[in-house]
Order: sequence, then C-alpha cells, then structure tokens
Amino acid sequence: MSPFTPSYILPTELSKFGLPPESVQSDILTLIQMASSLIDVECGRIDGDGNGSLAYTTYVQRNLLQTRNRNLVTLAMKPVVAVSAATVAELALSGSAADANYYYTGVVANTTFAPWGELSGIIGASGRYGYTRQDMSMAYPDLQALINPLNLVTLWGGPAPWVQIDITNTDYDKSTGELWIPAGLQLQRYAEVLIHYNSGYDPRNMPNAIKHVCAALVKNALGKGGGTTGMTSMMVQGAGNAQFSERLLDPTLDSYLRPYKTLRAY
Repeated sequence: MSPFTPSYILPTELSKFGLPPESVQSDILTLIQMASSLIDVECGRIDGDGNGSLAYTTYVQRNLLQTRNRNLVTLAMKPVVAVSAATVAELALSGSAADANYYYTGVVANTTFAPWGELSGIIGASGRYGYTRQDMSMAYPDLQALINPLNLVTLWGGPAPWVQIDITNTDYDKSTGELWIPAGLQLQRYAEVLIHYNSGYDPRNMPNAIKHVCAALVKNALGKGGGTTGMTSMMVQGAGNAQFSERLLDPTLDSYLRPYKTLRAY
C-alpha cells in the first residue's frame, strides 16, 4: 500500500469545487495533496513523529496528571472518535486499491464500548504511580502511596511500572477531548498516564469547510502564477530578482480552519 497522502478533494470532485481536470492542469492532483498537507500542518494535526491528519488517525499521548485530586486529562487531538473494525477494513481496502492512498492513515480500530453503550474512541490506556509535583505532594507521593504495593519498586530505585487502565470505566467529551480516568489501586491517583485514542474525520466524507479551503488554496496557487512554486516572475539574469506570491493561506481561509485547529499547551 502506498504511504498515506491526504487529498481532501478527490479526483471525482474536481468540477464540484471549480477545479480544472487533469487534461487541462496536469498537476492538479499534486496541488490538491500539497494543499491538504498544508491544512494538516496549519491545524496542528502532525505529531512529533510526523504522524497525523484530519483524517482518522490513531494518536498516543503521554500526560503528567497535574490537577490535584482530579483524574482528568485533555486529549490534544479533537474530535475524539470511535472507528470500527469494519470502517478500518474499508479504508485499508480503498487505500490499497487506489494509485495513491487518500484514505488509510494506519488508524487502529476501536473495540471497547463506553459506559453509555457506544463504541469508545479510546483504544487503550495505562498509568503509573510516582513522584508528583512538589506543591501537590502530601506524602510519598500521596497518602495512599505507602499501602500501594506498586510503589515498593520505587522505594529502592527504578521507574514505576506501567499498569493497564480499564477503559470501560473512562468517560470523555468528544468535542473538548477531556478524559476522566478512574482511580488506581488503593484509590491512589496515577502520576502519569499514556493514552491511545482515535481522532479526526472520515476521509471519504470530510467537512465541507475543509474541502472549500483546500480548493481555495489550489486556486490561489494557480492564480498566483506558480502552481507548485508560487513564483510570479524571475529575471533571466538570475534568481536573485525572483518575486514570490503572498501566503496562500490568507486570513479569510484561516478563519474557516479555526474550528479544526489543535491548541497544545506544555
């Protein structure tokens, strides 16, 4: 299967969004892919390993629990979404059948149901006990620490072990990404958690706002003279006099993407 390349306007949708066919603009699909990748970057969907997209993607997030007496984590990538095994199979098949893979990011299927009866967007979670922030520490690391056998290993050095969290008891808000995690052994809260979850939109049916921004970016690139380069003019004597177009993503287009942007604080 080809590596995933976002393409938020499919070849069958060119005329719908006012874009020229390949017979008129030979690199139109390449421009769409470039615009789609720019949208992913602008929306903060790419993680530190270069993985991620507005299309269904599996993310791994590691958090120190900073809030006193509250087992809450905010997942950075929203909306949190459950992707069934059947959907994953369809996306993988579509990706392998196409010349370019517009559909399958490598997303992992969700298999666990949430307490309210729906398929959960959380794939798995684990946590560990250990030192907390000094201003929040009541004992080592809290009042329940000394009766929790999983803390004994840290008394003689070494990292605290990771233990599985039962995700059937987790609760989350799809739109905000706020995740509630149950307390651990002896009701001690975890000092650190690792969450695997799915986020994004069905690549076969992306939100119209994203599609319109993608089309507008391509039109801006074509209208500003450069296709892939964005260059408007260049003197024959050398590239030193080259003039480049303005930023393709203007403030108006950027405002359309605002609801889909990720804001991360460290």
